[in-house]
Amino acid sequence: PDAGRATARSASAPAPGIADAPGWTARAAARRTVRATAYARGAVAVARAWWPTVVHANDHNTMWPALAIRRITGARVLYDSHELWADRNGRPEWRPGLLASEAAFVRAADGLITASPGYSRALAERHRIPTPPAVRNIPVGDAVPSTGPRPGPPEVVYVGGLMRGRGLELTIDALPLAPGVRFRIVGPGPAAYAAALEDRARARGVADRVVLAGAVPPGEVVAAAAGATLGLALIEPICRSYELTLPNKLFEYVRAAVPVLSSPVPVLAGVVREHGLGVVSASLDVADVAAAIRAGVDPAAQERMRSATTAYAATATWDAEAEVLAGVYRSILGRPGSSAS
Repeated sequence: PDAGRATARSASAPAPGIADAPGWTARAAARRTVRATAYARGAVAVARAWWPTVVHANDHNTMWPALAIRRITGARVLYDSHELWADRNGRPEWRPGLLASEAAFVRAADGLITASPGYSRALAERHRIPTPPAVRNIPVGDAVPSTGPRPGPPEVVYVGGLMRGRGLELTIDALPLAPGVRFRIVGPGPAAYAAALEDRARARGVADRVVLAGAVPPGEVVAAAAGATLGLALIEPICRSYELTLPNKLFEYVRAAVPVLSSPVPVLAGVVREHGLGVVSASLDVADVAAAIRAGVDPAAQERMRSATTAYAATATWDAEAEVLAGVYRSILGRPGSSAS
């Protein structure tokens, strides 16, 4: 950044609550509008005081204030598409309107990045633009040394928000076909949804093997996953954004030296298969998920997969991703030394 100026990050604006989407009403729309307006005013006020060089806009819902800040301060705008906003899980807004604004944003921004190569290709094809760089969401810090699964029954761990489309129900349904395997769920979510998962476990006769452990701070996620036998990344393709995701949890499991149980969605499964990081379920049928669990907890497979996660963690680091991001910053600021587009 120039002397006396800074790079501002437009932290993600208030997102819809998990319960908002199914009951999308005029009242919910009004609440969202009030929250978004308050956020935009606050972001512009901060920018007037800070006078940034670059505004890093996290996702579609921060781009309107980011463009307003550019008009006021002359800052460059980097649009960071964490997901395909018009095709995300629980999208309550009118999709054609989101696509129209997305088309405007990808051209108005001075730079564009995504969180998944699948998103990059989708945006390029959808809007006929050059394929933007993907900056993967890899945790900062050293990987956990691989010591193998902790003693006791095999355990599948899930880290992340509790919501539909993450394979939680499928895994509970598969446990009767995977004798002795335990399932630990780590993350925040609505109490009603957590209770529904517990009810489901009781109905399947596996309540004694399912533990909802609650949320942990972001900096403790890798430690919370360490020692598990498999890390659940059973993303269901219930929306285009999920279909093409390369989720944080993949890299969190890898940093924890925990092999991954993946769904067959293309980008995620492609990475798991290419690097031998775990097992990919043949389908999202309960029998196939159970078969993948049984294959993944096999001791010989465990040794092979844990060795692969350790090797991959040595090269898949935030330092490498930060250099991609720095190259994009240099590019949009017109400075030498960048190979990013």
